[in-house]
Amino acid sequence: MSAFIVAATAMLIVMVPAAATIVRGTDADAVVGYQFITAVSVTILALLAEGLQRPGLFELPVLLAVLLYGSGLVYVRALERWL
Repeated sequence: MSAFIVAATAMLIVMVPAAATIVRGTDADAVVGYQFITAVSVTILALLAEGLQRPGLFELPVLLAVLLYGSGLVYVRALERWL
């Protein structure tokens, strides 16, 4: 196992408290948890692409980074009424 796969596994464990914050926190906490999880998931996918030595898999994290940033803005805009 390469260090990239070990780092991706460690980052998966880090996502658990953020998921708990999304479920149990306030709406503002959920926004922060969502943004954190999206950033970590993009990093995990990039680490897995490098760890598996498949350069073609780097397209997915780059595309997700752009799409998840936009979806976060839409999510905040929808919650704007209640915050």
